[in-house]
Amino acid sequence: MKAKILFIIPILFLFSGCASTTLIGSWADPELKSLEGKSIAVFCLTPRLDIRDRVETEMSDQFQAKGVNVMRSMDFITPGKMEKEAIEQILKLNKITGVIIVSLLDKEKETTYVQGSTAYYPGYYGHPYYGYYGYRYGAIYDPGYYSTTTSYFIECNAYRLSDEKLAYSAQTKAVDPSSLDKFAYDFARAIVKDLEVKGIIPDLQK
Repeated sequence: MKAKILFIIPILFLFSGCASTTLIGSWADPELKSLEGKSIAVFCLTPRLDIRDRVETEMSDQFQAKGVNVMRSMDFITPGKMEKEAIEQILKLNKITGVIIVSLLDKEKETTYVQGSTAYYPGYYGHPYYGYYGYRYGAIYDPGYYSTTTSYFIECNAYRLSDEKLAYSAQTKAVDPSSLDKFAYDFARAIVKDLEVKGIIPDLQK
């Protein structure tokens, strides 16, 4: 089995504000019916172990709920560079039939101006001018501000190991992730559901 060499931007982002993670597009090879079997390995490519752990664990949990056996890369990839032959041997010994790779494609920041509001109040009719010094009306002004949102575009590819073909590819968009746990859960749920809908993995619990 020949390993594919992929140059991929690692997942690395901060969590703040309100979160929104959505599936923006996916593709499945119409000639491939599935990943052939019910054992897969999940790789989340990131230098941050906390993100890697949560994403791989959440995806593992979602797959396990469908009756699919999962190996997390964290459970067998040793620190530092691991030779291709060693990885292949581990996958073979565990009868892995498919590999899922999660990686960050791009990051975009957008700054928008949120306009403030002005509330109008007429001058106090019949009251003396003292304290107003000639003003004919008073205004309470709520100043505007700049708001920056960060969008992360994350790719998930599924490969069938028997012929090394790409069986599935999807992109998701996460806007200002608020927490690692919520992002991992929303991402894994969206991907696993779409894999099932497209027939790449069967729902073995049915």
